[in-house]
Amino acid sequence: MKRKCWEWNEFQQIGTDYTSVDEVAAYDCRMRRMRDIDAENQMILELLKLPENGSVLEIGIGTGAFLRSAAKVCGSCVGLDVSPVMLEYAERRAKEENLSNIQFVHGGFLSGSFPENAFDGIVSGLALHHLPDLWKAVALRRIHSALKPGGRFVLLDVVFDWKSESPESYFERLVKERDSSRESFIRHIAQEYSTLDWIMRGLFEHAGFVLESGSVQMDFLHLYCVRKESSFSL
Repeated sequence: MKRKCWEWNEFQQIGTDYTSVDEVAAYDCRMRRMRDIDAENQMILELLKLPENGSVLEIGIGTGAFLRSAAKVCGSCVGLDVSPVMLEYAERRAKEENLSNIQFVHGGFLSGSFPENAFDGIVSGLALHHLPDLWKAVALRRIHSALKPGGRFVLLDVVFDWKSESPESYFERLVKERDSSRESFIRHIAQEYSTLDWIMRGLFEHAGFVLESGSVQMDFLHLYCVRKESSFSL
């Protein structure tokens, strides 16, 4: 489908450009040194509370680590990413683990085809911040529509909350606390579209979601679980 002149182009490059499968593999290793990816994925699956043989959509699959975990306990999984390189890497890893119930699709929050009431759970990790808040709102409406009534959306992303600090002291502190990731974190703050916690919660509410839980690590990495109510109508 042709993008309208006023629509956001989610295929434009924002943040680090991974141009080869080898670069994605190196990124995968870096992330695993920084975070317990397997524990995160297990936590996300628990938050989703999926039925037996449930269906899951992940938007912005990255290395595909969550999809591979989900495919072992779900009936069907669909993974979208705007990066062909990420898709290639994730599909290769899935084949190595003999996982045949994952469909890989080139697309994203705005360009992907989401059938209404199709998924028991939807997940996105470290991808929604590539959209400005206006287009986050559009994306969340699409996600809400694609969930079955009672289904859940789990978001793991960089979301800021300086609370009683000034924005300047908050960001200076976060930058000083980074070591090997300092330069990429500075670039993220300066150039990408991470929002604030109170805005994120408002976006969920406006899209029709009920917030079930929210937690934060390292003062910026937020994990939200929201639910589509059975009787909600726009």
